[in-house]
Amino acid sequence: MCDSINHTSEQIEDLVVEPCLEINEFEETAPKASFNGLVKDAPRANTSVVNGLSQQLIYQINLIVPDALVSFDDLDVELGSAAYPFVPPAAKQALQEAIERRGKRLVVNSAYRTLAQQMLLYNGRFNNPNPVAAPGTSNHQSGLALDIEDRQGWLPFLEGSGWHPLAGDPPHLDYRGQGAKDLRRETILAFQQLWNKNHPNEKIGEDGRWGPKTESCLNRSPAMGFEKAPWDEKPRILRLCRPLMEGSDVRKLQQKLKDAGFAISVADGVFGSEADKAVKEFQQRNSLVADGIVGAKTRELMA
Repeated sequence: MCDSINHTSEQIEDLVVEPCLEINEFEETAPKASFNGLVKDAPRANTSVVNGLSQQLIYQINLIVPDALVSFDDLDVELGSAAYPFVPPAAKQALQEAIERRGKRLVVNSAYRTLAQQMLLYNGRFNNPNPVAAPGTSNHQSGLALDIEDRQGWLPFLEGSGWHPLAGDPPHLDYRGQGAKDLRRETILAFQQLWNKNHPNEKIGEDGRWGPKTESCLNRSPAMGFEKAPWDEKPRILRLCRPLMEGSDVRKLQQKLKDAGFAISVADGVFGSEADKAVKEFQQRNSLVADGIVGAKTRELMA
């Protein structure tokens, strides 16, 4: 059951400084929808091809450590095509204050990078002369990393907030302030828990360690996410965001809206503009705030 070759907590001082500029450029190639196959077979043109699995992993982390990662996509930011806008609450507050002080939009090319995304980059490392960290060891799996444009211009506004530049990596910042928690162990643990939930006859150790068994299982995981999702027991709030939310819960929502006569062309499990419009129309008909956010009240009326 044990799968350990390295414990992430032992690697804090031994990070691989990845070529963030090159990785950001790679991520900005044409984004694709989730790949309907296994991670090991997924095209490596853009790590958004594992969006379905990535969203399950992020949700599972927040089940392990409640509110460990919160979205900052409601701030004045422009996000890269495969950037997951998640940081700790205190780190988000620091970003908000910096944006308000500068009065300018913050361009974020990368933030939290899921284990599945890192696996794709790692699988392609032999075709890349630059170093790529093994899954679970990159500081982008810590939940405390950002790659931004115009870092030098932003540093005076971030000074004293807990965000610090990383030497030798021009776009990169790490948050070391109040509420900082390195989530690299939880990043791996989240995958191990999801794998075991879906493979009761092929369980792996839930130790938060990266090793050959975890690597093999991740490569054999569906890029679109597992059948048994982490939100099955505790529903997540659905809304229009970037990257687009997708999964079994979105597909069920779309089908309910479609059955109720709303304009849903296909229940593809992706919460796009069509679903957002239909949800707002449903909310208006039921005297709810038409914000497109599917929370407890909207979900209850749809039951």
